Amino acid sequence: MKIWLAPLLLVPALALSQEEKLDDIPVAPEVDEQKIATEEPPINWVDDSHTVVADQAQAMVEWMDNFFGDPTYDLEKAESYLRLELENDWEQGEGSDPGVRLRGKVQLPKISQRVDLLFSEEEGDAVDREEREDLDNVSLQVNVREGDRSRFDATMGFSSGKLKPGVRYRSEGDLDFARSYRYVQRIQYEDGENFFTIGQADLFQAFNNRDVMRWTNRIKWGEQTEGVEWRTRLSLFQRFGKDSKRPLALNHFASVRGETRPTSFIKNYRLGTIWRRQVYRDFLFLEMEPAVNYRRRDYEDTRELSWSFVIRLEIALARDFSRGRREDRDEEEPDDMPAPDI
Repeated sequence: MKIWLAPLLLVPALALSQEEKLDDIPVAPEVDEQKIATEEPPINWVDDSHTVVADQAQAMVEWMDNFFGDPTYDLEKAESYLRLELENDWEQGEGSDPGVRLRGKVQLPKISQRVDLLFSEEEGDAVDREEREDLDNVSLQVNVREGDRSRFDATMGFSSGKLKPGVRYRSEGDLDFARSYRYVQRIQYEDGENFFTIGQADLFQAFNNRDVMRWTNRIKWGEQTEGVEWRTRLSLFQRFGKDSKRPLALNHFASVRGETRPTSFIKNYRLGTIWRRQVYRDFLFLEMEPAVNYRRRDYEDTRELSWSFVIRLEIALARDFSRGRREDRDEEEPDDMPAPDI
């Protein structure tokens, strides 16, 4: 073989060896651009801050509901809860109206884990004198379906010697930064009034660790109502003495109430403040409610200005009866039982 042929033979050999080396180099996987576009970014300090503020706002709303004894909040509690109220409701031109009222719920585990016994059921803010006729003295509540943020119940109310079967739907959730909502819809049947429905929507806004604003809108419509009976109420809750053993809270409110038939008109403007304080341990509360009303009872009547004052003593009777019974049995029955004599 001639010497000048050697370079020609070496060139293909070197090319083949380079191709083998290139084959050994790992190839980068293909990137799915669509998948990257749909993936959520990792949680950062902004998300964490939003979660913390939202949790604090919800905790503040729940504290106000619990401290003021909000009826809807009591009904949503997992345990039984009863409140005994001794009150004297005075209004200019009408005099005093003293009374005793029991409200709350008692679980009936012997019957079913889904059945509760309710006393003086009501929704949301304290009601006016005219609205107390809508309340049932005693009722049974059966939980038909419950989700994370909603609940559907069947009810059987008893008031003024009449049975009032019905259903109730509740829903609540977060709307935005430190904002939340609660919606309750009730449909009932009563002899004399036939079918009627009551709907109430609450919007909450927490400003800091002390103040909460609530906007409540309530409507009632039935076969015997004067068209649509409605009420809107704006409340500002303020907490004082956060670390005190005897906390104090104020509820400043302004409300408007009216009806749509036979002529649409506003029945009452109401402005007032509720002063509430825990006076002894965690079960005794004192409440005072001065208010002013600008009322017209009928469309033809002249609107009159009247003052009102309510003083109320509230006793939290019990919280979890079933747990208390279980704890008593646990104390009576030791863990290590002696073996019986044979």
